[in-house]
Amino acid sequence: MKLLVHSLGAWLAVEAASGRFSRPVAVGLAMLVSRLGGPTAALTVAGFAIKQLHDAGAFDDIRMPQRAHRRLRGR
Repeated sequence: MKLLVHSLGAWLAVEAASGRFSRPVAVGLAMLVSRLGGPTAALTVAGFAIKQLHDAGAFDDIRMPQRAHRRLRGR
């Protein structure tokens, strides 16, 4: 249960840091998430780093093209 709470808090913090929410909402979420402590902060930093890498295109080579994916599934 703790892992779920910390993961959810980290996800909300990453979304708030990326600008998805308005400033007053983001500040309120940051205050709530900060009460969860160290594990949530670590997950938040890792999630934000992965999101920034994804936005920059670091994982584009990992995705399989749709045609190759269909061939592997047998369609």
